[in-house]
Amino acid sequence: MSQTFLLEPDIIAAAENVMPDLNNELVLAKNFLKQQCAATGDTLYDHLVDVIHKILSQKPPDVVDQFEQYSWEVKNEKFRPNFDLLNDIYRSPEQLQLVRRVEEMFQLVASKSQRQEDLGEEEQELDLEEDTMKPRVADLIEHNYFFREGGYGLPDSECYAIYIALNMLAIKEPVATVRFFGKIFGTRINYYVAEVDLTIEELERRIRAFELKDMPGEGEGLDEDRAQEAAEEQKELVGEGGETKEEKPKGPIPPKLPPVPVSTWSPPIPIPVERPGQGVNKKAYYVCNQPGEPWVCLPDVTPEQIRVARLTVRCMTGDLDAEVLTFPPFEGTERNYLRAQIARIQAATSISPQGFYTFGSGEEEEDIDMEEGAGDLAFNPNPFYQGHTLKDLLDPNLTYWVHHGRYILKQGRTLWWNPNAGMEEGIEEEEDEGPPPVEPESGPLLFSPLSDDARIEGLAAWSTRVSSNLVPDRAIAVLRSNIWPGAIAYSTAGKKSECLYVGWGLKTQPPNFTPLQLPRPQDEYVIGPEVMEMADPTFADEEAYRIAHLPPPPPPELPGEGEGFPLEEEEED
Repeated sequence: MSQTFLLEPDIIAAAENVMPDLNNELVLAKNFLKQQCAATGDTLYDHLVDVIHKILSQKPPDVVDQFEQYSWEVKNEKFRPNFDLLNDIYRSPEQLQLVRRVEEMFQLVASKSQRQEDLGEEEQELDLEEDTMKPRVADLIEHNYFFREGGYGLPDSECYAIYIALNMLAIKEPVATVRFFGKIFGTRINYYVAEVDLTIEELERRIRAFELKDMPGEGEGLDEDRAQEAAEEQKELVGEGGETKEEKPKGPIPPKLPPVPVSTWSPPIPIPVERPGQGVNKKAYYVCNQPGEPWVCLPDVTPEQIRVARLTVRCMTGDLDAEVLTFPPFEGTERNYLRAQIARIQAATSISPQGFYTFGSGEEEEDIDMEEGAGDLAFNPNPFYQGHTLKDLLDPNLTYWVHHGRYILKQGRTLWWNPNAGMEEGIEEEEDEGPPPVEPESGPLLFSPLSDDARIEGLAAWSTRVSSNLVPDRAIAVLRSNIWPGAIAYSTAGKKSECLYVGWGLKTQPPNFTPLQLPRPQDEYVIGPEVMEMADPTFADEEAYRIAHLPPPPPPELPGEGEGFPLEEEEED
């Protein structure tokens, strides 16, 4: 038996050839698994990757027992053609976009509050001066607590999101005060409404734009030029003696027809719109569909829009650009209709305990002239208000509750406008009698008690209730409107009171709604044989007409009258 003796260097070289290289073995193993099948072109490596990916995505409880099933499903999917090209495209859900908007809203409000906390002492003193100028946001969370005590209000999560959205509105828009007006339901999506007071600079800017909009434009002189050209053409047709020149017809004379009728309808006098910061446009309103979405400012409302809104019943859709199909026709889209309904709700359901508000000028409304905007008084919270007892607030006569919303007249304005104001000045110089005087409209005064409200089918306009009979010290009085279902107000025995509207934006219509009838059409022509429909004549009528209009027969010849002619000829010959 022969033995081979190796030296030390040879032993080391042999050991290096025997020891395995992990990296090299891994590469060799992956290359072996990536060998393609001659029939299908697939590899075992890709198949194992697909099987493991499917197992990790579904995470079955017993992986070992279902491994063969997953392997078969992966192979089966490869045999089916992939006609669905959107199979691998990821589409984010709609809730994700809403969550991102809410997150941006939270970050914006949080950064604003964090900046105030990081200010130094000197900067904080300067910031205190700015606090007097920054918008005041009503504490919706506190008010919603009392509303929920009375059986109404919003869920806590929704209320908190709305409150943050109101703070975002105060940061982004030029507003002085922000208050949550309410929530109006829609057939597709709802509206959240915020009531704001604009800053002085923004209000002056809107008033200037309103005045420029009502000024006459540059193109109004075209009508005068056209009228002058028509007058010159008329002079050419008139002769020197003042008589018109008659032109001879060149073609056949058409049959004479009755004159074309002239419409006797005249449009009503347009009622001017109340400027921003006055009357129904005293407040501005912003709406959004979800907390976190951008707030949209609603346009000012016109008297015509309020008049048509009173004659129609329509639910909101949630789309501000939706078309409003009503009779009488409504001028504008759903954003204008929503603004008109908000103005009506605000005027009818803005209530507070007696003495909660006081006039800003210290003057009573009866002592001020109601014309030319003088009656549009400003009122502020009364700092000396001490509250009422719960018994007085729950009095069925409602003498301790008053309206602090302006009454809207039939004109669609809170301040009456005289339609003959411009005519009377020009007619004073003439001897003819002017237009008949128009009786001015009037409504309930500001801070009128709720006891003066009209009843509906024997039911009071407001219903009262107490939040708790067990603990009277912590109970509150709640009022619910029967005219505008969804309008509520609360008041404590102390100094807290607020209004809220959550509903469909529809008014009660007892016993039911009757749409306005279409007007009778005017007669096109005067009734006469030229325009009357008559029955076609029969054959017998036509034959009788033909016989009646035959020419008369020639007269018969008398006897002997023709014999004298030959004799005369003979005499001449």
